[in-house]
Amino acid sequence: MFSKRAGLIAVTLGGAFMGRIVGASPASDDIAGIVKMVMDDTYSAGYDARHACWVYRWKDEKGGQADYCMRPGPPHVVTELGGEMLFLNTFSVTDIRDDERFSYSHNQPGLMGAFKVRLDGRQAWTYEAMDAGTDYGTAGDCGCAEPRFVKLSNAGDYGWQFVSGGTWQGITVSDFSIVTPLNGRMQDISRIPRSLDQAPGMTYAISVKEEPATKGFFALQVLKETVGKPPETFPVPFDVAKRLYVLPAGR
Repeated sequence: MFSKRAGLIAVTLGGAFMGRIVGASPASDDIAGIVKMVMDDTYSAGYDARHACWVYRWKDEKGGQADYCMRPGPPHVVTELGGEMLFLNTFSVTDIRDDERFSYSHNQPGLMGAFKVRLDGRQAWTYEAMDAGTDYGTAGDCGCAEPRFVKLSNAGDYGWQFVSGGTWQGITVSDFSIVTPLNGRMQDISRIPRSLDQAPGMTYAISVKEEPATKGFFALQVLKETVGKPPETFPVPFDVAKRLYVLPAGR
């Protein structure tokens, strides 16, 4: 669809990220080299060698700015009908103590970045979908430093599952997120809570229910536990119209 020998091309259509081909990259089997190039390309403020992370100035919806330092998670290479794909997540770090830029108040979120990269045997790689940073959690902690990499369909859909939230006045509120490429964008397709402020004695747990015959996204298996009641287990299918996993009414 695109050709490139040097430099970068960014292409958008209707707000969706369509692709970027990068020339002069390492060979596709040099995953560490490609990860570094993705980080250098995305977080152009540069690599902070002292803290082993990439600096990123993030803007919220109201125009406020905050500095974060982003680290890559473990890369995952999977084979689809379209070839080899590299899935990479990034997360804001909270272990920096000697730089005030990376100290956060309780109300400041953490950030998660997510990338799906096509590996090209001609020593090039292409963004299939990307997101430099979406806000989750509190106190600079996105809850996504160690997400579970999950298979979501038989058609090559994968994503990252994690829990984020915070504690206010002794009550913890948290939600499950599943971040995956969808229609050229990285999207969070889960609206399943882990815990609710209005029901402190109730918790949920989720797992992907892989089925070889399933077309489309797999259902989630949800475990609901309530103090003083027997646990409940039930499936939650993917709502194609909403593009979400949503708890059924009354659950």
